[in-house]
Amino acid sequence: MKYSLIVKPEAELDTLKSAKWYEEKQKNLGPRFLDEVEEKLCLITQNPLHYQVRYKATRLALVEHFPYAVHFIVEEEKVIVLAVLGTREDPEKWQ
Repeated sequence: MKYSLIVKPEAELDTLKSAKWYEEKQKNLGPRFLDEVEEKLCLITQNPLHYQVRYKATRLALVEHFPYAVHFIVEEEKVIVLAVLGTREDPEKWQ
């Protein structure tokens, strides 16, 4: 079963800001970051229960090749992305 995906505006903004930062550091790195996040979102929607609950009901999925994680919850048949944060950032930042 594939779950529907809801990305909170704050999570989308986190992702775009991070992509912009990567693009400023190296040409084409921003789009690569976005591709990796998109790929992780696809994997999450296919099997969200595969990922561990890290705090309360929030699950965490690490983004390939970048020190970022997708923070999400599962409600019925929906995956709700709460944040996309660097692994060194405080996860309570968005709570």
